[in-house]
Amino acid sequence: MTAEERRYLLEPDQGLGGKRTFFRHPLRVLATGQETGQALAMFEQRVEQGFAAPLHVHHIEDQVVYLVAGEIDIACGDDRWRAAPGSFAFLPHSVPHSFRVVSDEAVLLLLTRPAGFEEFAAEMADVDVTEENYPKIAEAAHRAGYEVLGPPPF
Repeated sequence: MTAEERRYLLEPDQGLGGKRTFFRHPLRVLATGQETGQALAMFEQRVEQGFAAPLHVHHIEDQVVYLVAGEIDIACGDDRWRAAPGSFAFLPHSVPHSFRVVSDEAVLLLLTRPAGFEEFAAEMADVDVTEENYPKIAEAAHRAGYEVLGPPPF
């Protein structure tokens, strides 16, 4: 696909592939490897208070988190940060990380480079993040080049 063929505009609340979820939370897909020549993938995720991602590591992708609304705690390696709207976090590949929503709701922009995260997100659309589901999450993560290390470190 040429650059000319890849350009597009998404209107507010419009996402690639229609309405989607990731771990049962709304996920707006903004860009995937198909649109970016595998360079990156980008998403808008809405999550409610108490949601926390398992501690995990991406062995391939770097991840960027930009907090649009709400408040989250982020763990990256030995660092712990409290992020407010407008905060930006760079989570490099090979460094374990997680986040937890501490406000009523949070809206995050997530970017992964290179692309590929979108396939894992699609597989985990309707899976609850519970310790009982960690083996299922870990298996899918392994196929995607990630490793689930355990529960969130908060």
